[in-house]
Parts: sequence; C-alpha cells; structure tokens
Amino acid sequence: MFRRLSSSEPVTRLVRIWQKYERFFTAGALLVGFCFDLVIADRPDSVFNNVLLLAYLLVAGGLIIVLNLRKMQLQESNNPAEPMFLLLMLQFLFGNLSSNLLVLYGRSGTIAGSAIFIGLLLAMLIGNEFLKTRYGQLRFNIAVYYTLVFSYLMLVVPTFILHDIGVLVFLASGVTSLIFISAFLWVVYRLVLRGKLRKLHLFQVGLNVALIFAVFNVFYFFNIIPPVPLSLKEIGIYHSVSRVAAGEYEGVYEKPLWFAFWRQTSPSYHIANGNPAYCFSSVFAPTGLSTPIVHTWEYLNEDTNRWEIRSRISFAINGGRDGGYRGFTTKTLTPGKWRCDVETQNGQLIGRMSFTAIGEGSVELTSKTL
Repeated sequence: MFRRLSSSEPVTRLVRIWQKYERFFTAGALLVGFCFDLVIADRPDSVFNNVLLLAYLLVAGGLIIVLNLRKMQLQESNNPAEPMFLLLMLQFLFGNLSSNLLVLYGRSGTIAGSAIFIGLLLAMLIGNEFLKTRYGQLRFNIAVYYTLVFSYLMLVVPTFILHDIGVLVFLASGVTSLIFISAFLWVVYRLVLRGKLRKLHLFQVGLNVALIFAVFNVFYFFNIIPPVPLSLKEIGIYHSVSRVAAGEYEGVYEKPLWFAFWRQTSPSYHIANGNPAYCFSSVFAPTGLSTPIVHTWEYLNEDTNRWEIRSRISFAINGGRDGGYRGFTTKTLTPGKWRCDVETQNGQLIGRMSFTAIGEGSVELTSKTL
C-alpha cells in the first residue's frame, strides 16, 4: 500500500536537497547565466543588448532587496529555510551581467580587461561560500552589484551620452555610478536594514562602494582597464597598402605559418630595398563616436632591454562601421624587434602587433583585400 505524502513533505525534501547541494546550485546558476550571455553579447551600441543589460541590472537590484526582506522574515519566524528561487535568480543575473561585460571588455584587445572580470566571477563563487550571515551576504551582493553597475556605465556614458572617450568621460561615468548606487543604498537603508546597528551596516556597505570606486580609478589611470567602447578588429604589418576602390584597400604581406590563426601577418618582416613597413589597423567605435587614435612604433633596444618609441602618429576614427574604422601608418625599419601599438591619445592600449624585422632576403609575398 502506498503512503500519501503530506503537502509539506515535498517542500521539506527540496529544502534538504538545497542545503546539501547549495554550493553546486548557486555555482551552476552563475555558470548558466555566464554561458547564456556569451552568445548574446554584441556591439556596445546595440540597443537590444543595452536594454537587456539595463533590465538585468534593475531586476538584480530589486532581487537584492526582496531577497534580504525575505531572509529577514524567515529569521524573525525562526524558519531555517532559504529563499532558493531568489538566490538562484540573483546568481543567474550576476552571471549574465558578468559574461556580457566580459565579452564587451575582452574585445578591446587587452588581457587585463578579461582578467578583471574573470577575477570577479571567481570572487562571486568564492564569496558566497564564506559569507553566510544575512548582512555579510548583503554587503557582498551590493559590492558585486556596484562593480557591475560601474562597468556598465563605463560603456554607456561614452557610447550613448557623451560620444567621446577620455578622462572626463570616465569621471562622468564614475559620478553617475555614485548617484545610482546612492539612490539604491537609500532604498536599502529604508527597507532592509534594521535595528540599532543599521547605520553601522550602511557605513560598512558604503565603505565597500568607496573602495571599489577607488580601485576602478587606480585601474583606469594605470591603463589596466581597456579603452571601452573601442575594440580592435584587425591589425597587421604589410609591405604595402593601397586604396583600390571606394572603401577598399589592398595589402601586400608575408603570410604567417598555418597554425598561427590569430595573426593577420607573419611575425617576421623582411626589409626590402629600404621601403617602409605599413601598420594597418581596424578599430571599432560605436555609432556617433569620433576620436583620435595613435600608432606608436617601438623598437627593442637589446643593450638596455627596453622598448624605445621611434614614432607616434595620430589620426581620427569615426564610429559605426561593423568592421571598424581602418587606417595605416608607415615606418622605415632597421633589423631587430619591433612592435606597433594602437592606443588612445591618453596611452590606453587598444591592440598590439609585435614582429621581427630581418635584413633583405627573398620572401614570398601575398596580397589581399582589406
């Protein structure tokens, strides 16, 4: 004979399963959210993607408040249960936001940008394992939330509001992030924080926000954060570049080895009759954004083992083209190790091509349309 289950037994089983496998559920929700947006993230000026990101941020902020209100109600009633669905949804949204921003920042052509957000994901996974008190998790969730808000605004302000990049634009993004998080913390203070220590808890949360704000400023002024929303689409070192039609160029170059699929041109450049080398780059900028970029040609002095700037050539780019705004500069080379850096006027690195210049010799050249 089968025993009929009481209405509370399925809930009790779910709670037990959650308590046993909580770390796997939360990590899984974060991972699913991460993977979901890897295929969604598009151009930084994509209206659909920005509406999606804004929705993620607003819903995540609402969930932080609702989650903590629910936890407070459960604690007051001495109920050990966890608001499982709310926790999973918040992790899913954090994963979506992080992955989307990771892709957009990673396209700026620097490892540092990706490392910052990979570190953020690891911090979220690790932090949830050690912060089990309600206020501990609240501080942690708000710290992650503000990091994501600031990262998003560094994309939105130059792309949709100021249509420019640089120090003033970054500072405007920072001020906007502080206004946003101050309004959010006011809501948290009014609705979530309770008891005699509510001002202390608010101070602790505010201190975390101030620390994150300071870290972002240090990262920016030391050129650790990539110059979003700019991103490098293509870079190569050519023997010649010439315009062949409206909007089309032809480049003559040395082909890289078959397994170097990430390179447009060979890491070796054979100097021919003293002719200059051409550094050709394509840089994406959002629609409406115009800004100068710089090609910096550097030579490695083997005596001092330091890179020496041999020339800095600036030209303006205009945003909107999917393939990026194309341009090139030239430099007469001597044998040795060289690199061509694509930078903003403030020296933020967008991309780089390193190569070795070799004395004259026979080499097979190939041409292609750029």
